[in-house]
Amino acid sequence: YLNDQIVKNMIYTIVRLICLSLFLNVSSALSGYMDRRLMLISGGGCALALPAHAQEQAQKRTHVVSFDLKVSGETQPLVLDIDLFSDLAPESVNQFLALAQGRLRAECSDRKEELLAKKELSRVNNERACLDSLGEGVTYEDSTLWRLVPDYRLDFGRVASRFASRVAPAITRETNNLKHVRGSVSVKRGGEAFEFTISPAMNPSLDAEDLVIIGQVTSPNSLATLEFLNSIPSKKSPFKPEPLGRSFARACEYSNPDPSCAANKPLKKVLVSRSSVTTE
Repeated sequence: YLNDQIVKNMIYTIVRLICLSLFLNVSSALSGYMDRRLMLISGGGCALALPAHAQEQAQKRTHVVSFDLKVSGETQPLVLDIDLFSDLAPESVNQFLALAQGRLRAECSDRKEELLAKKELSRVNNERACLDSLGEGVTYEDSTLWRLVPDYRLDFGRVASRFASRVAPAITRETNNLKHVRGSVSVKRGGEAFEFTISPAMNPSLDAEDLVIIGQVTSPNSLATLEFLNSIPSKKSPFKPEPLGRSFARACEYSNPDPSCAANKPLKKVLVSRSSVTTE
């Protein structure tokens, strides 16, 4: 299977380069009639926006999660649709659906109130907000795109501050044979994290991370949204991105500096203003 995937990826890359060359030649000849930005949206003018095995994945979708994204400086929300494959990772998909529908039950961290006094004020407030909203399901609405490494990964799912002290439930460690290609959506294997990753390009290095692919961005409009998000500038970082599920600083604090607080942070705020689910 691995050899087949390598051959497919090589063929896909060669064909895509040929298509890109043809597209540039045509674009140059018709420069007065063509908008070069189309190349970003269409993936270089080729119909092969996804390799063959990724197109097969799209046929197995069981649900579609739709996010309306509010981006700083943009007057209209962007739409990001994600096809989910519950037959390939049922528990992981169910947890993702629960977050998209605002019904995921997650307990507050077990820090005791007397210990909170020794923590910085922001964490105290987060913990108290968690206790106040304990009856509310954790949701992706008001979550953000919190980490952006261009052409490598877009990390979503940094939930609103009132859920910051919630502990994501552990689930079965699921696996499948899917590989990270353009538009692949993955979550931490075994749960214990709200965040999820979208790959803006074919990315074998994410295959080595402790992730399981649960879905795919496939529609032309959503792929255009993905390209736009991937083009947003972000803060450079000398550090290798930590895997999902690690503890990340939510804000930079002068009294307690943390090098991860602004690493790869998008320079435009991208907020999920609405999420919905459609069952196929």
